[in-house]
Amino acid sequence: MLGDSNPMAEEDLKTEGSGVPAQHPTRHHIVPAPRNRWVLVHYHIFKNAGSTIENVLQRSFGSRFATLHGPEPDSALNGGDVAAFLTSYPDLAAISSHHVRYPKPVVPQVIVFDICFFRDPLQRLWSMYKFIRRSEPFDELSKGRKSMDARSFFEQLLQEHPHLVNDVQVCTLATRGEYTRPPTESDLRVALEVLSGISVLGVVELFDESALAAEYFLRPTFPMLQFHYLKQNADPASHASPEMERERFRREIGDSIFGQLERMNELDTELVACARTEVLRRWALMPNKDARVTDFRERCRALQEQSVLAADKNG
Repeated sequence: MLGDSNPMAEEDLKTEGSGVPAQHPTRHHIVPAPRNRWVLVHYHIFKNAGSTIENVLQRSFGSRFATLHGPEPDSALNGGDVAAFLTSYPDLAAISSHHVRYPKPVVPQVIVFDICFFRDPLQRLWSMYKFIRRSEPFDELSKGRKSMDARSFFEQLLQEHPHLVNDVQVCTLATRGEYTRPPTESDLRVALEVLSGISVLGVVELFDESALAAEYFLRPTFPMLQFHYLKQNADPASHASPEMERERFRREIGDSIFGQLERMNELDTELVACARTEVLRRWALMPNKDARVTDFRERCRALQEQSVLAADKNG
């Protein structure tokens, strides 16, 4: 009842004879939870400097790096496939794949850091053509097209293979690369949402800035990762600027085909512009940029010299 007192309860709240609340010791518990594992997953979009990034990961992680692909050239792997692979190989710290598709995998006690680089879509298409011209056939598309001139090659792609020239990067992020219709503005919004959450975001035309930002922001988790590089699978005969290469591309395929490719890549162009903005935002956050750039270029130069010496020794 109101006004009644409980002598026993009052005594529990006070130390004996002091009138001060009793101090009970805090109980500490340790839960036997497993430690989190950190893994880098590189989403390798064809002709977006992916081989160069693979080389960086291989050099940094050695036997703790692996590539992961499906059985066919056009295989598509999902998050469940990646989760099963990582569970089977608990020692791996980094993987790269042409075939893994977004969204990122969800794996218990595994924190996934995704890497994805983007590229001006017409520069990417031009690079694809030059790569097919100088390489051995590697799929049905490349067979019989090695000798085609650029105009014939892209005219045939436009006529028969629109999925290879129509906003490929938006499609990769928004629809798992499944081309059931031309990508739309709603697909671009989905792709931009995915892009905003990418751990290591890169743009080929800003490769050094992307690489240095990756080193800096990944250092707390992957202190051994260094992004200095040797270009892999690059056109050895091309030393022109992107602007000059773009103009050469226009000349070789003609204004009509070039204009059609521009229209079919408007969403990709917007996606890459947003990627550039985000890469430059991350770059601007870094301290001591001048010193970092100097060190980075020196590491790249040293790596190039090592490569030349190794080639001379083996030659």
